[in-house]
Amino acid sequence: MNEKQQSQILQKTSQCEPGAFYTEPVSCFEKKDRRRGEFCNPYGVAFEPKHKVIVASEMHNHRLQVFSQQDDEFLAVFGSNESKNSQFEFPRGVCFQPTTDNMIVTDSHRLQVFSVSELDFKHLFTVGSAKEGSKPAQFDYPKGVCCTARGDIVVADHGNNRMQIFDCRGLHVRAFGSHGQGNNQFDRPCDVCAQGDANRMVITDWGNIRLSAWSVDGSQPVLTVPVEGLPHGICSDPHSHRIVVSCDGSDDITVLDSKIANEWKIIQQFGTKGKKPGQFFCPFSVCIDDRGALFVADYFNHRVQVFQPAVKLGSYDENIRAVSSPQDNTIHRKNK
Repeated sequence: MNEKQQSQILQKTSQCEPGAFYTEPVSCFEKKDRRRGEFCNPYGVAFEPKHKVIVASEMHNHRLQVFSQQDDEFLAVFGSNESKNSQFEFPRGVCFQPTTDNMIVTDSHRLQVFSVSELDFKHLFTVGSAKEGSKPAQFDYPKGVCCTARGDIVVADHGNNRMQIFDCRGLHVRAFGSHGQGNNQFDRPCDVCAQGDANRMVITDWGNIRLSAWSVDGSQPVLTVPVEGLPHGICSDPHSHRIVVSCDGSDDITVLDSKIANEWKIIQQFGTKGKKPGQFFCPFSVCIDDRGALFVADYFNHRVQVFQPAVKLGSYDENIRAVSSPQDNTIHRKNK
């Protein structure tokens, strides 16, 4: 695919403006600290649908924290700074397997799998080790991770410029990609999401400043999509064909419509560098819950920001309300 064809794929529409799908942040988990419920460099964020919880990883507190989806209440914390099982050196990506009650976490040069059937976070197995490597089932600073509809684990093996796929038991299935700019190559891939409806995975190819779509089994590249900024985190909206990308170079969020295979469109961009609500300083990870809320791990601001999908002014449900003033489209949680 030549540069002209690539530029035609990504089209901005006249609807690309704040408020199209996400409003100002509803709430945020904020404050730099080691105390429970507070953060130091949150990296990964993921939603667990069975227990309705949000899990966030903290690189420099070497732990994971668990919050209620309903009211952001702190529920649990686990992990410490070691390289043994159930401990973390620098936890990054987090995801949940749809076929099991398991959670996958990427660490320095390994991934760990935990049972969350009762939110007990029991360690099940580890792939990789405390030392980096480039052989199958070895890693060099793995970052983002996702699971396919059948439970396969896909890992962005950042330092090795490749992706690795494992089955639900942790057995190595495939590695694909190498360092370069070709359609089947990567330059420090950071994150990955699975689009079940499209039978594909989408990877943030950070150094090549693009998204790279592949068949869900990793056997062949499907599409490359140039983006602005340095794409880092990515998630797919389970309620639509939308893909949300966080960029750490431009400190913003981009929402794309991928319904038409070769005509992905930017439908919203929001955020600038800063500390105010709705601003970011290296947003490294994003996820969407079952109500459509967007969670952003705002790394250097030491917080997770929460954005609700836009609703009509004056419409209500049990969790959010719309402000009636046309100058203020912020959606707030009701007081408990």
